[in-house]
Parts: sequence; structure tokens; C-alpha cells
Amino acid sequence: MLDPKDTCRTPIPNSGTEETCHDLAGDLSLSWILIDPTRLRSMNLSSHKPVSVQRHWLSGEVHARFATVLAAGERGSASECVQCGIVVTCGGGGQGGEMDVRGVSLQVEDMDGVFLDGEGSLGIFSAGFEGKKGMSGRREIEGRKRYEMFLGRKRERKERKLKKEGTLDMLCVSFGVMVFFSLGLFLWLR
Repeated sequence: MLDPKDTCRTPIPNSGTEETCHDLAGDLSLSWILIDPTRLRSMNLSSHKPVSVQRHWLSGEVHARFATVLAAGERGSASECVQCGIVVTCGGGGQGGEMDVRGVSLQVEDMDGVFLDGEGSLGIFSAGFEGKKGMSGRREIEGRKRYEMFLGRKRERKERKLKKEGTLDMLCVSFGVMVFFSLGLFLWLR
């Protein structure tokens, strides 16, 4: 959304501590409205309030993540979801210790942690435009629950994958050891 050298000044003070992250989590809000002018449909991709606010350990920049979890549509089974994450990057450097918005980006991530390209994202958004409409008064709470469920399912999926890979590794090592001992026994008996 912003050019790499552009920044947008804000009146938010930057104390340089974790207190800044906590304050941003409560005070910052965002609406990212996606509009399909051909079908006269729209949807909000933002969780309104950030689902996480973290300070980068090296640069000191603050990353506020807004997220919405959408069904993956034709990408796979019905249990597949994607996360539409909007990351707002803020940093110090303004006059009087104010924070500057240095970047805003939209990232669509699947359950395996892979960021989708434009074509994959457009398919997800097209299906999202057809989803149920309306706004609940508890949008932030529901959005945070869906995000936490997405992270939990993503973690479980990763653990299952690692367990399968570990089992396959053990089988390969066992087979290799068996071949080595068989070859050694064959050469010894010869």
C-alpha cells in the first residue's frame, strides 16, 4: 500500500517498550473492504481489531496483524481454510517519538503456511463474496476465535506431518541398517 520509502505519520507515541504493543492492540482498528464492482458485492477482510501485535526483535518495528479466516472453497476438503492477514508495520523515527506507518500488506496464507499467489487468492475471494453477509455486534470476538482455531488446526496439521516424516525416517534408517548388516554378514560368511 505504501512505497518502500514512504511513511504515514501518526499521533501515536512510541515508548519503545512492550507497553506500546499493548496500547496498539486496544486502540488500533482497521477495515479493509474488498469490492467486486461487476457483481456489486463487498466483504471486509479485516478483523477490525488486531489479532496480534508484536515488536520485531531486530528492527524494533511493531507489526499489527489483522486477520480473517475464510473457507478455501475448491482448494480441497471442507475443513481447509485460509487466513487473510493484513499486516500493518509501524516504526519510530517521527518527531516527538511518534510512530510512523511504514507498510501495509495483504497476505493470504493456507493451512501449510504457504502464501498464495494472485490467482489462488482471487479464487478464495470470489468464494468469499458468495458467503453469508451481515455484521454481528461481536465481530471482534468471533474473528479472534476463528483466528485461534485456524492457528490450532495449523499447528495440529504441522505436528501430524512431522510425525509422519519421523516414522518414514525411522523406516529408512532401519532399512539401511538391515542392508548394511546383511551385506556385512554376506561378506563375512563368504
